[in-house]
Amino acid sequence: MNINESIFGFWNATENTLKRFQVLRDVLAKDHARLELVICTLKNEYIQSRCSLDVSDLLSDWQPPIGGLGIAFFRPTPLFLPQYGVMPIYSIGHIAVAYFGVIENLSERREKLISDGVQFDTKNNGAETLSCLLHHYLADGELSPVDAMQKMMTKLKGHFTLMALVTKEKWLMVGCRDYPLVVGRMRNESTVYFGTDAETLVQFSPSMASVLGNPKPEIFCGTSQSEILLPDDFEQRR
Repeated sequence: MNINESIFGFWNATENTLKRFQVLRDVLAKDHARLELVICTLKNEYIQSRCSLDVSDLLSDWQPPIGGLGIAFFRPTPLFLPQYGVMPIYSIGHIAVAYFGVIENLSERREKLISDGVQFDTKNNGAETLSCLLHHYLADGELSPVDAMQKMMTKLKGHFTLMALVTKEKWLMVGCRDYPLVVGRMRNESTVYFGTDAETLVQFSPSMASVLGNPKPEIFCGTSQSEILLPDDFEQRR
């Protein structure tokens, strides 16, 4: 598989979710000696983040939160990749965000947050900027997580896919703008998978539909207590 890196998310995880992570590892291991994997899962009231360069070791003692939500990012090593050290996924405790693509005004958004008094832990992590931006929109309590996600995506310029976990009401939100997104749902299961790469997602769900938010962002969302909202024509797209 010719894959450089990918972000993906899952809603309503089952015991089979872990097995599919293992299948992904086995498939990719044929072409790449090592993989870097970061997984953020929402369980109870906390976001748990796991990162490892040894995917086999991470998966040996990691259990997906059954019925829970998660987002993940992976890329094959070697470590000399130019972008190594800058991960498109970041968690600030109650919010985790992953993104893929190009956001043209990300630096502008970051500078505005700094002028508002926000302090950053990193210098060039776009995912941290997005996490803080989402937190900023949620801070006054007037916006729901979905409304805050919608506002953030309309404020950003470029072509990208964005995924977010929010502990408030336990939301998973996935959006795309001028960028392809793949959505998969296993037959006879309620689990839904999202990804930026079809070759990756096929290891989780052979039944997929492609989505392109163009030019207006398209957002899918759901909580651990509710049904995920899929496009009306999802069955026809598959």
